[in-house]
Amino acid sequence: MFDILEADIIVFQETKIQRKDLVDDMVLVPGWDCYWSLPKHKKGYSGVVIYTRQSVCAPIRAEEGITGVLCPPTSIVNFSEGPEDQRIGGYPTKAQLEASLVDITTLDSEGRCVILEFPAFVLIGVYSPANRGETRDVFRLSFLDLLDARIRNLADMGKRVFLAGDLNISREELDTANAEAAMRKTGYTREEYISTPARRMFNQLLEGGKVIEARDEGREAPVLWDICRGFHPDRKGMFTCWEQKVNARPGNYGSRIDYVTCSLSMKTWFSDSNIQEGLMVSFERCVISSS
Repeated sequence: MFDILEADIIVFQETKIQRKDLVDDMVLVPGWDCYWSLPKHKKGYSGVVIYTRQSVCAPIRAEEGITGVLCPPTSIVNFSEGPEDQRIGGYPTKAQLEASLVDITTLDSEGRCVILEFPAFVLIGVYSPANRGETRDVFRLSFLDLLDARIRNLADMGKRVFLAGDLNISREELDTANAEAAMRKTGYTREEYISTPARRMFNQLLEGGKVIEARDEGREAPVLWDICRGFHPDRKGMFTCWEQKVNARPGNYGSRIDYVTCSLSMKTWFSDSNIQEGLMVSFERCVISSS
């Protein structure tokens, strides 16, 4: 598969594997390094891994989690308090952490984020929680809030940032086939639909994101560019996820919830970005490429 993709960096989400189940074929891929985040407690759940091609790009720092509270595998000192030359930086401030409604160690315990720093940029590979009910909504919004804080803090440090992965958010009506049905079911107006908390938070990160009324404090300006949408601003049906239980992929009844985004200063780095719907890595998911 790696040869088919012809990529230098590959981000996978929802690996659903435990450390004890990792085998050589997963971690000893010739010519590649890999960096994993695995759930600490739940079995067969979540998980993120980033593969980097050794001949092209080598990270200078690697971390697990968005808050900096976790520790490297061989240390009892968390990432945010380690030696300065080993820290990626941009960690949520004390005030940002205290605003979380979920314990931050719990928030980073589900294997949802790997952060790599390269000489020219920081890459955040993420698998955001889905909307699964009121209890998980609190977890989800706390995760997204601290992810937003980490990205903005890194940007404030002058670091270029990539955010790539499954955000479990469709930006707007154009990004999902069931927008009309969802609005009828909930009774939302279009403005209310765009302003649901997770969607509003994500759109405030993105250049061109739809934001109704005044922007939130601390989110006055966008800092990321949605690369694929940038190259295809009006394209309909550009979905990355389909419901497998109802065989929705053949009819392209899906949503775009997976993204590759970058700092606004990196727009000129790219000549193309697209979904690879013909590459069947997963029946319910689609590869996104940016080059």
